[in-house]
Amino acid sequence: MLAMLALGPILVAIILLLFKQRAWVSAIAGTVVALIVAFAFPTPASVWVDSGIDYFPLILEVALILLFGMLLARLLEAAGSMSQISSWVWSQSPSRPLGVALVVFGLVPFAESVTGFGIGVTVGVPVLRHLGCTLRQSAILGLLGLIAVPWGALGPGTTVAAALAGLDVDELGLATAWLNAIPVIIVTIAVVAIMRPGPASALGIIGAAALMWAGILGASIFVGMAPAGIIGSLIVIIAMGALFALRRRTTGFSRSLGRAALPYASLTLGLLLARALHSALPSLLTQIIASPPFWLAVACLIAAISVAGRRSVAASAARSWVPIGVGTAAFMVMGWIMTTTGMSAAIGAAIPAGLLVLTPLLNSAGAVLTGSNTGANSMFTGTLTAVATASQASALQVVAAGNAAGSLAALAAPPRVAMAVQMADSSGPASARDISWAQGRALAVAGINAMCLGLWIQFFA
Repeated sequence: MLAMLALGPILVAIILLLFKQRAWVSAIAGTVVALIVAFAFPTPASVWVDSGIDYFPLILEVALILLFGMLLARLLEAAGSMSQISSWVWSQSPSRPLGVALVVFGLVPFAESVTGFGIGVTVGVPVLRHLGCTLRQSAILGLLGLIAVPWGALGPGTTVAAALAGLDVDELGLATAWLNAIPVIIVTIAVVAIMRPGPASALGIIGAAALMWAGILGASIFVGMAPAGIIGSLIVIIAMGALFALRRRTTGFSRSLGRAALPYASLTLGLLLARALHSALPSLLTQIIASPPFWLAVACLIAAISVAGRRSVAASAARSWVPIGVGTAAFMVMGWIMTTTGMSAAIGAAIPAGLLVLTPLLNSAGAVLTGSNTGANSMFTGTLTAVATASQASALQVVAAGNAAGSLAALAAPPRVAMAVQMADSSGPASARDISWAQGRALAVAGINAMCLGLWIQFFA
């Protein structure tokens, strides 16, 4: 009975999402139901207070990351920065399959790691069209580039999962990086199947995928979770760009390309140096300076210098952020209520002990419905942790598998699929048949990935 009550907030949110309600409406409704159901799970006031003191600063941090990430994306779009970088990729690629590899494992993950919100798709799909890919190929390949979503927008979704599970965020980032080998393999197979390249180009695609995975893993080990996606994808861009330049005997670099890349460079280097400073001199000041929102704000200031009408751009970004920020914060509050009161544990207790194979599927379903790993982790991390405890399994590994599964499954969120198809078809409204084609393949990739991660957790972790 308690388990059914505990499911109430999640079911309300899911039903509203299925009936095409906006994510923020569903999230607020789920939070209200969670507050009502909390009366059936008596919790001491001291537990609420102590937990809230730890958790609510995280909600503020995530909200600021989303705000500055969206603002940066709008400013870079207005400045033409991504067009400059996209043109460089197009002009330097020696062949279509290798250009696709650079976009899927370099450009799209890099843009997504910096800004989030599926912005990587809007960057990658036009480049794929320029490279000669068909409409459908461009849409699905652009979506497959969302392979680094655990680190998207500097990793708020992973940060939320760590907080709700009581894990160290860098430790969870590292565990996710190891397990992300499975999504990378699945995406690589999909890219090769779509492109059908020759042996040399196939090796290039596999090499780009391996380099991205190794770069993210290495950054997770030596630097930390937040910048790992930026570093891993940047390594791919630099390595493949250098190979292309050697072949063409020109780098293709220009002053305008340097200006376009400056906000990204400032964000990456600033975050790395600030994290090193905080490690050497830990204090509240260095903690603030080393936080992702701080350097996203710096990148926004740098990007704004070359943008005319930046006030209107900022106002537009703020208006777009409101429903996203409210929805994300509400999902986070709902997850916090369910974890603090024991609702998540009650749901986990209702799942047969040892049935870990289902846990990645839960997060995947949540990500498809909410469109983000932050929403999925907010809803299900407490349940995943409870299932791991009941099964005497490692909570770190179970949560990491759910994080990796939900992150890739975000590519199959219907609004994101429709956006990718529309980006690929500039001639008019997206075709329903093209959207259905891309949606089916995106769901297939997300489902296969969730099953593989579930089997790994069940039998090998």
